Amino acid sequence: MGCGSSTASPVHSNSVEKRTGDKQNQNQHTRAQDSFKDEDEGFEEEFSDGMLGLSTEEQYHQIIRSLGPGELFEDSEFPPNMSSLFFDPKQPIKAKVIWMRPQEILGKDGEAQLITDGVTRDDIKQGILGDCWFLSSCAAVSQRGQLMSKIIMDNQVLSGPSYKGILRFRFWRFGEWVQVIIDDRLPTVKGKLIYGQSTDPKEFWVALIEKAYAKLHGSYEALEGGITMDALVDLTGGLAERYELTDYNPALYKLILRAQKAGAFVACSRKGDWRRATKADANGLIPGHAYTVTDIAQIKHKMGEEKLLRIRNPWGDATEWRGSWSDNDRNWKWVDEETKKKIQQESKDDGEFWISFKDFYHQFGEVTICLLGPDFDGDGISDQIGHTEMVRGEWILGHSTGGSRNNLVKFATNDQYLLTITDPDDFNHETDDAESEGKSNIVISLMQEHRRSKANVKVKSFQIGFFIYKTEDTRHKLSVKHFRFHPDVGKTNCYVNFREVSGRFELEPGNYVIIPTTFLEDCPAHFMLRVFGEKKFSLKGPLMPAPAPL
Repeated sequence: MGCGSSTASPVHSNSVEKRTGDKQNQNQHTRAQDSFKDEDEGFEEEFSDGMLGLSTEEQYHQIIRSLGPGELFEDSEFPPNMSSLFFDPKQPIKAKVIWMRPQEILGKDGEAQLITDGVTRDDIKQGILGDCWFLSSCAAVSQRGQLMSKIIMDNQVLSGPSYKGILRFRFWRFGEWVQVIIDDRLPTVKGKLIYGQSTDPKEFWVALIEKAYAKLHGSYEALEGGITMDALVDLTGGLAERYELTDYNPALYKLILRAQKAGAFVACSRKGDWRRATKADANGLIPGHAYTVTDIAQIKHKMGEEKLLRIRNPWGDATEWRGSWSDNDRNWKWVDEETKKKIQQESKDDGEFWISFKDFYHQFGEVTICLLGPDFDGDGISDQIGHTEMVRGEWILGHSTGGSRNNLVKFATNDQYLLTITDPDDFNHETDDAESEGKSNIVISLMQEHRRSKANVKVKSFQIGFFIYKTEDTRHKLSVKHFRFHPDVGKTNCYVNFREVSGRFELEPGNYVIIPTTFLEDCPAHFMLRVFGEKKFSLKGPLMPAPAPL
């Protein structure tokens, strides 16, 4: 069994510690060259563009009308052959793959269903495909039923009079929800599903959502080794942040706790080469593997207190943490039954386990938190956890492809966007840090559009990043002179070829300019800038160049 979670150095200044306005350090950065990281191994961005196989509602109804009595849909765009499995259709395989519909797989053992008894995290079981980054994200999102009903459209059946062999799924791509249509033929070996599947053999939503996501990317192989952050965004339209777990910092526990209370989705992964992650270490954890954070709790027991996290392995089996606070660990004897019942502590070989926060920090490499903005989950109800603004832009060759600050003259040609913060966040003198008073906590995300591939071939994204500067002019772009003599007030740590980079910043009320850029000059592409905050703010642009002096 493969894993498929890619980990890397942090993309942005996402330190759990509060940002300080260290002017000396900021000035040192303006004199240093901007750097980049080229993540060459295992990322989704190396694969096909992730915008393949999109369909409209009208196309769906045309297909339905075209099917005769008893005729089942066969998807010619994602056919049941090697081209849908691999980049190279000629790639040799050891076993004979036969594509079967759910009822054919089930046979006389029951009636195939898309969903039985609702969608839960316990449904998900990973197959031989290294896409734990996607399945762990599905497990996180499955805890929000209204959102899953947006992804898995209602009134879809796998048997009965209205069965047509066609299904629809929705994913969020570059600022909008898109629809993917598939048939229900699934790859099997000896009558068994080889990729993602449900723990209930009669239920097929896991296998089919995985197929739809594979079609979106061009093949199943395109899902090998991706980034949890990307999958969470694709499933929610949320704003994701990645935190690398380096030096121990207890403040991260509060951050995860606040995220859980706010309805955010949290996932984590271990460092390591996912290509070799076919078995667990002696401690029960798998290198290079993605997991879901399903709960967080601080409990009292006879020996004191403990901060715990509940983690789920998408393998959905006995491959679990074996250390302190694992299922059958002796520490649980100090915990009363009422507490264990409250946090749903169970000893089951289901891939889910509790782990202390200290062990979690030591054993895992990164945490991804996906925040939902007002009505981001599409249920028609504001989630009451903040405000979001979004603008789309383009790096246009010869006009706005200025690259990094290594050439300030060219850098000044990049488009600039005005962020206006009117009010600081609400402040609690008992729980909030004193240095946060009077400031607004802002998350900024820069996403580049998927670059279209002509076939199932690997493509790479540009190294991207952004800078934030204070400004007094709300109409015009900042000049080269401004960049030479004024430090930035925030930035991504370095440029990296991820689909999306983000950062969290504490800013005082005022006007700021955000400058999204590629590392290299002359890299044309579309991009999207999103900003998330607790209080309402405005995001406008691009700004106009300042008039030339007379």
